[in-house]
Amino acid sequence: MEFVSENGREVPVFSVHDFIEYTNLLIGRKQVVVEGEIGSYNVSQNRWVFFDLKEGDARMSCFGVLYQLPRGLVDGMTVRVTGTPRVHQKSGKFSITVDTVEMMGEGALKKAFELTKKKLQAEGLFDSARKRVLPRFPQTIGIIASRESAAYTDFMRILNQRWGGLDIELFHVKVQGEGAVEDIVNAFAYFNSGQSEAEVIVLTRGGGSMEDLHAFNDEAVARAVFGSRIPVICGVGHERDESLADYVADMRVATPTHAGTLVVPDRDELNRQITHSVQSMSQYIEGSIEWNRNAIQRYMTTLERSATHTLHDFAQLEKRFIFRIESFSQEALHTHTRIQSLTEHVIQAMERSFEQTRQSLDGYTKSLLHLGPEEVLKRGYSIVRRRGSPITSAEALKGGDTIDITFKDGTRQAKALDNQQSLL
Repeated sequence: MEFVSENGREVPVFSVHDFIEYTNLLIGRKQVVVEGEIGSYNVSQNRWVFFDLKEGDARMSCFGVLYQLPRGLVDGMTVRVTGTPRVHQKSGKFSITVDTVEMMGEGALKKAFELTKKKLQAEGLFDSARKRVLPRFPQTIGIIASRESAAYTDFMRILNQRWGGLDIELFHVKVQGEGAVEDIVNAFAYFNSGQSEAEVIVLTRGGGSMEDLHAFNDEAVARAVFGSRIPVICGVGHERDESLADYVADMRVATPTHAGTLVVPDRDELNRQITHSVQSMSQYIEGSIEWNRNAIQRYMTTLERSATHTLHDFAQLEKRFIFRIESFSQEALHTHTRIQSLTEHVIQAMERSFEQTRQSLDGYTKSLLHLGPEEVLKRGYSIVRRRGSPITSAEALKGGDTIDITFKDGTRQAKALDNQQSLL
C-alpha cells in the first residue's frame, strides 16, 4: 500500500475498492439499532425486501430477507431496525442489512393489524358459516396460556366452580414478546397432532396494550387457530380488546373468566334444570295418565254400546244370509236340471249332424274314386309320359323321343316318328 505525508504524518492511499472494504471493516464490526419511519417499501421476487428508513429529510436504505421480517410492514410505520451497516462495492451506496424489525408505537401496530385483518377476511377466515359448535360436556380441555398468568388462574377457578373433575391439558406458552408466536403455533400443532385427547381448546391471556397483544394479532397465530381440527374458544384481553385470533376462533369471548363460563355448564344450574325438567315431566306424565284413563273409560262405554248394536245387526245379517243360501240352493238345483236337459238335446243334435256328415263323405268318396286315374284307364284311356312328365300336346314331342305309355294293366315304351307324329 502506498503512503503519502500529510501534515507530518503518513497517510495511506486507498484504491476505491480497498477503501470500501476498509470502511465496511470499520462499520461492520457490530450490529446497530436504528429507529425511523418506513418508506418506499418493496418486495422483489417474493424474497428480497428493500425499504428506506427516514426521519425528516434524513434517509437511509435497508435490505433484508422476506421470511425473516414481520408481516404487515407498510410505508409510514415507525420501526426499530437491527442490522449491519455496509457500503456496496458497485454503487457506493450505504445501507443496512436488516436482521430484525420491531414495530414501534400503537399507530404502526394498528396499521399492521388492519392490513392483516383485511387480508384474512378476504380469504374467508372470519366466515361464521365455517365456525363449529362447541361440545356441550367436554371431558378433556386443552388450554394454551401462561401458567403464571392471572388469566389462567381465573379460568381454572371458574372452571372448577362450575364443573370440576375434568382432564385439563395446559400447554404453557409465552403470551408476549420474543418467542410468543412460535410458542402458540407449536401449542396448536401439539393439540392437533393426535397426542392429545382435548375436545376443545381455550386460547387465553389477560388484557394489555396493542403491543402486549401483538402475538395474538400475528398472521401465523390466526392461521393456526383457523387450521385447528378441534374447536377453539379465544378469550384474550378485556372486553374492549380485540385480536385476529378472536375473529378466527369458533367462539370469541370477552375475557378469560367468560371463557370459563362457556366451555362447561354450571353444575348447580344444570342440576336445577334437571330437577325442574323431571318435575315438569312427572306432572306431564301424571296428567297424561289421568287423561288417558278417562279417555279409555269413554272408549269402553262407547265400545260396549257399539258392540250391542253390532251383535244385533250381525244376527239380522245372519238371518238374511241363511235365507239367501237357501234361495241360492233352490236356484242351483233348478239350474242343474235345465243344464242336464239342454246337454241331452245338444248330444242328440250332434249325433244327427255327425251321421249326415258321414253319409255325405261316403258319397264324395265314391265320386272321387270314380274320377281317379285307374278308373279312367279302365275305360280305354292311357297316359303318355316323357322322362316321368305327362305329355298333354302332340307339339311337345319330337322325332326320336322315347316315351312311356301307361295302360290299365301296365306300361310300354315307344318312339315318336318324324313329321308323321306316329308311334312305333
